[in-house]
Amino acid sequence: MLASTLTGLQYFLNALFLVAGIVFLVKGADYFVDSASVIAKRMKIPPIIIGLTIVSFGTSAPELAVGIAASIKGEAGLSLGNVVGSNIANLTLVLGISVLIHPIVVKKGLCKKEIPFLIIATILLLIFSLDNLFSGFSGIQNIISRGEAIVFIFGIVLFCIMSIKGAEQETITLEKEEVEEFAPLWKTLLILGIGLVGIIAGAEFVTTPASKIATSIGVSAGIDEALMLNVVGLTVVAVGTSLPELVTSAIAAKHKQNEIAIGNVIGSNIFNILFICGITGIIRPLGITADILTDMVISLLFTILVLGFARRGLLKKWYGAILLSGYGIYILYIILRLFYPSAVLPL
Repeated sequence: MLASTLTGLQYFLNALFLVAGIVFLVKGADYFVDSASVIAKRMKIPPIIIGLTIVSFGTSAPELAVGIAASIKGEAGLSLGNVVGSNIANLTLVLGISVLIHPIVVKKGLCKKEIPFLIIATILLLIFSLDNLFSGFSGIQNIISRGEAIVFIFGIVLFCIMSIKGAEQETITLEKEEVEEFAPLWKTLLILGIGLVGIIAGAEFVTTPASKIATSIGVSAGIDEALMLNVVGLTVVAVGTSLPELVTSAIAAKHKQNEIAIGNVIGSNIFNILFICGITGIIRPLGITADILTDMVISLLFTILVLGFARRGLLKKWYGAILLSGYGIYILYIILRLFYPSAVLPL
């Protein structure tokens, strides 16, 4: 059952935790980005590879924690809603704000490999979710089976191998750079770890009270519990677990670490689909509702839109405004669905 309505004091305390969480996120992301950038330079690894792997995995940790907990409890709506909602938030809210802070230069390799890889992963997730359609609308439940989840795990392994090979090809051009003075490696790794802990703790401080507030409002409004849980997963929890990506990419953009800023977004979305859906699907097959399917289609469309922008070589500020507007429209659509549940794909 959803939580009962909160008292005035409980609302205040939850709001206080929200503020504390944001502080942890900002400082944690600051340390994390700086340390990741130093590691990339020290190891002569292109920053885009760090953004696509280490930073992406680190900032996807909250989504993984939420997904595993929800899967164990059998709350597939919250688990999948968190993944799909986070991906939409990353592509629109996170990338949009980052671009508004500073235009992002996009390398051709990202448009040829990583973004198409994300599109393929999103399409694969959608195909695996259309059991009812492929059975001729026989009424069977749409699920992500354990076998399909294992395919996702193979996919994330393939992505990591592809990223490592890409790094090996690009390090040759970096060896001619001037050698810089770095802090001891142990100190850099320590700061990296502190930053990651701050990001995860901050996300927890933000997500938990936000979920309590949202569910309390749902109870007060008399909204169906299952529907409200899906909406919370797609919005409140999704935005909460996307805050690490938001703060990390925004700070990276502010520091003109363009490759980390966009690599974090694309890499996180790939990790969300392949790694998180893979792990949670192995724990328990994930049942999929029509509203989640609709959001998968929306996520695919936003990914294609970002690819179209990225192919121009520079994400300009007005691109960011379009992405943010797209997220605003999406949130309005989610709210509309609360009162008109039929506004979803009939799959």
